[in-house]
Amino acid sequence: MKPLLHAPKLNAADLPWFNTRGPLDLSDFKGKLAILDFWTYCCINCIHVIPTLKRIEESFSDSVIVVGVHSPKFPGEKNTRNLEQAIHRYEIEHPVVQDVHFSIWKNYAIRAWPTLILVGPNGYILGEYSGEPNPDMLLNTIDGILKDLKSQNALFGDAKDLLLVDKNADEKTLSFPGKISYSFEDKEFAIADSNHNQVVTADSEGRITRRIGSGKIGKREGTFNEAEFFRPQGLCFQEGVIWVADTENHLLRRIDVEGETVATCAGTGEQGTALKIGKEVSLSSPWDVSVADGWLYFANAGSHQIGVYHIDEGTVEPFAGTSQEALIDGPRFNGAFAQPSGLSTGGNKLFLADSETSAIRSVRLDEFGFIATYIGKGLFDFGDHDGKGKQALLQHPLGVHYSKDKVYIADSYNHKIKVLDLKTQSVITVDLATEGVGQLWEPAGVFELNNRLYISDTNNHRILKVDLESGRTEVFID
Repeated sequence: MKPLLHAPKLNAADLPWFNTRGPLDLSDFKGKLAILDFWTYCCINCIHVIPTLKRIEESFSDSVIVVGVHSPKFPGEKNTRNLEQAIHRYEIEHPVVQDVHFSIWKNYAIRAWPTLILVGPNGYILGEYSGEPNPDMLLNTIDGILKDLKSQNALFGDAKDLLLVDKNADEKTLSFPGKISYSFEDKEFAIADSNHNQVVTADSEGRITRRIGSGKIGKREGTFNEAEFFRPQGLCFQEGVIWVADTENHLLRRIDVEGETVATCAGTGEQGTALKIGKEVSLSSPWDVSVADGWLYFANAGSHQIGVYHIDEGTVEPFAGTSQEALIDGPRFNGAFAQPSGLSTGGNKLFLADSETSAIRSVRLDEFGFIATYIGKGLFDFGDHDGKGKQALLQHPLGVHYSKDKVYIADSYNHKIKVLDLKTQSVITVDLATEGVGQLWEPAGVFELNNRLYISDTNNHRILKVDLESGRTEVFID
């Protein structure tokens, strides 16, 4: 039998901690099974692990302590205030340490996000899981380990004593809003009110006209008061219908505004892997949607693909991407994306924000279906630089909107809006006159209408309105 390795100390007393009374180390885990979750909050695979960890915490609250070791990929994630917002967004209630210099990562010889390390009550490593573990298998494994430890009288104390959860009071009109869209026929906006688990509509003055969804987490269909969502991120609004990327439910939803009903149009509600063809297809974190010519395109962020829902037939099929996480141009079924998170159709192309490669790309909507990259070079090429073509650098963009040969970009981790001129290939930062309004904070969505930009200022829980001629910026919904 291979001898067990003793876990290295965390030595993290000088690092920022959340959801605990103070810094923790191996000595605090005596009598408990500890799970160290090495993650970074941009990563879709890390996001997928969070519900599994919640199940473990709820099932074994006395005996298991989960500790999130946040080892940030992007510079924006190194900012502790940004991490704090991500903890609130995903409602994480276990201790989290900001491993900003990768010191814990290196001591544990971690190679990939996410990685789980299981540490026994005596400080020895009992297991390691890289990537997304099967939730049921992991739960059964932990149950077996705990039964064995209990038979050895190795468990004592209460893991909950290590927690001090910081819960924000939510009194805002919006909570971490995602994408924003506008219907020219209905003359209203639609906004993904993500952490309220709702979709809201608003008039041209920014007055909320509807709240769609009960606010409870769930998959229920029905009337606006009955229906349930789970952190919807993307939507598009046309001719009395709001199409919704119901992200953490792994569903596409259809809102009939006049009939005041919500229905599921695609997805089984279970997280899938690579997209398949059919009516009963499992999706993986659909992050945005865009409709054109009877086809609803969706960014299947969890499998790094673009899918299409054929509205008339009620069927799903892959549209572009192999499911490999990479930046590869070419024919749409040979190319590769990395966590596509924003979509917009126009000019016979589907434009997308490919967040993990900090790229802006397109797929031609013709018989060739060629994938092209305008900005971005690879998974670890990012920054904040205006310029022509690939001289420009972005940092984890989440939203795009095509209008009049320009692509407006929510450059999320740079806290900016940028614009790509498709004629000149130049990229510039939109000058916002934010005096009295404050700076953007991880914007996730942008929409241009009548020479005005409407911006989902996500971490500030509001929508901003910008006059593109003067740069005058005002709060549209707060």
